[in-house]
Amino acid sequence: AGPALRTWAGDLLGRLDPDGRDLRRTLRTWIAAGGNAERAAHQLGMHAQTVREHVRSAEPVLERELLAAGSDLYEVVLAHLATGDLDQPPLHGTKPGHPDSPVHD
Repeated sequence: AGPALRTWAGDLLGRLDPDGRDLRRTLRTWIAAGGNAERAAHQLGMHAQTVREHVRSAEPVLERELLAAGSDLYEVVLAHLATGDLDQPPLHGTKPGHPDSPVHD
């Protein structure tokens, strides 16, 4: 991630910081849980409905539709990856250091 991408990502996710509910943490955990509110709630120690409310509350702040699972969600996932808030997912079937390595087997 270059500086421009990191700046964009920091600016986008920084919009969530003023909210006292820590929407950024909830959103990061929800994404890491594959968009599953129940799993995210278990990890966060809150009710699944609260996770859903936090995700819905983040949508207008980020100006992105997250529950629709479209390109807006991918942008927010990319932002989390670029800022280091989420770990890079493992890409099975790749060979690090080989530029022509296939992404999938």
